[in-house]
Parts: sequence; structure tokens; C-alpha cells
Amino acid sequence: MTGQPWLYRVLVDPGATRSGAPWLDLPPGTGPVDAARAAATVFAADAAVPALVLRVEDGEVGVTTREHLDRLGRSAVRGLGEGDGATLPGESTRYAVLRFACGTCETTAYRVHVGMSGAPGCPNGHGPMEAAP
Repeated sequence: MTGQPWLYRVLVDPGATRSGAPWLDLPPGTGPVDAARAAATVFAADAAVPALVLRVEDGEVGVTTREHLDRLGRSAVRGLGEGDGATLPGESTRYAVLRFACGTCETTAYRVHVGMSGAPGCPNGHGPMEAAP
């Protein structure tokens, strides 16, 4: 990762483990506030996801959890559709969170973009993952 991973340190839950957690891939230049908002969007959309492995520029930053983001305060991390006084409520016009799943195992990944490399590959070696609802 060519970015500065220390920028995202506040989002990392020191007590969390990455065991079975899906990852959230963020594009280069994503700031910590946008990273937190993207993670909060995933947590709001899927109650079964308790933790996410944050990755920026294909480099792992660490693991964040629903509880950790809640501890950071709702003023900085808003759910889908909540207004912040500067924008209208509703879905983000800056990004959309995309969900990918492996057709062979239970591995799930989230991205806010699909780059030239296309869909993420399953870390268990099952090939490219498929877009999922």
C-alpha cells in the first residue's frame, strides 16, 4: 500500500480478529471518514456482518467492528439515509458498496468500486467471486 495506513488507525478495533470477516476494499485516496461511512453502510445493510477487514489500495489496514464504530460516535459515522446537514439524506452519490461472494465457500467481500482488475478473487483459491445482492 502506497498510502498512509496510520490515517485509518482510529477505525481499527484492537480487540477484533479477522477470522471469517469479509473485507472491504477501498480505492486509493479514500479518507478515514469515507472509509468509516462505507463500513457503516455495510453494517447497516447486513446485520450478520459483525466485523470487516479494511483494505485500502489492496493493503490491509486492520479490522473494524460494528461496536467499535458505535463507540467512535454516531456524529462521525452516519447510517444510510441519515443527513449530515450538508447533503440530502439518501444513498451516497460518491460511492456504492458492492457485495461479492464466492460460489464455492462462504467468503464475502465488499468494494466501493470495481477497478480494472474486476471482481475480487476468493482468498481460498476458488477463483473470481461473483456479484451478490
